[in-house]
Amino acid sequence: MDQLLPLKKLIIPFRIDGLMPNILILIPRLFTGYLLAFVLAVNKFGTPWTPNSAGLGFLEVSDWFVVLVKQFGIPFSYMPEFFAWSAGLIEALGGILLILGLNTRITAFFVTITMFTTIVCRPWDNSWSIMPTFTFFCLGLFFMGFGSGKFGLDYFITKRR
Repeated sequence: MDQLLPLKKLIIPFRIDGLMPNILILIPRLFTGYLLAFVLAVNKFGTPWTPNSAGLGFLEVSDWFVVLVKQFGIPFSYMPEFFAWSAGLIEALGGILLILGLNTRITAFFVTITMFTTIVCRPWDNSWSIMPTFTFFCLGLFFMGFGSGKFGLDYFITKRR
């Protein structure tokens, strides 16, 4: 059990005892997870809930997303399929993990890195289209700091008996 202590410390939510603060962590966590998994990921990454109209098989990444990732430059242009697949997986699986409040801090770290990479590397089109990415970046930072709160599986897994 002592071997798992470092991992346990990574997923322990920040201790907040009040009901209202925990609800104020729960609501954006659910909203963020839902948007990542069921709105953003479904058009670029094949999941069981991806609509047939997207034309994607299970765990398949869309061609348009691979082309977009290739525009990010080196090193993304050398393996755009891999990086596009990784980003799609982080959005789809990460969204589900955020909804569940499972490994919230670790998941938020990967979401934050993915969004930061997009902010820095994506070609700008002089519009506000980068704002959703920036919002997810900030929410990732928030969940890296606070974790899942009391209404997540992390809390129940790490709860002292």
